[in-house]
Amino acid sequence: MSGASKAKMIVGVVIGVLGLIIVFQNFQRVDTMVLLWRLTMPHILLLGIVFAAGFILGVVSMQIGWLKGK
Repeated sequence: MSGASKAKMIVGVVIGVLGLIIVFQNFQRVDTMVLLWRLTMPHILLLGIVFAAGFILGVVSMQIGWLKGK
């Protein structure tokens, strides 16, 4: 494992841990408007959904970049 890939892995782990800390500090319920629907859910759930969606989109965009690079 090269130094650059180790650094990327460490940065990814740190960002992931910080994201989890932020998510677990928010347990109150919030109202969220999605198009025409009003959803009431714990803030932790909303942040978790947004965090997971961002992670998945990042992985997918990285895979698309890999495919275009080959």
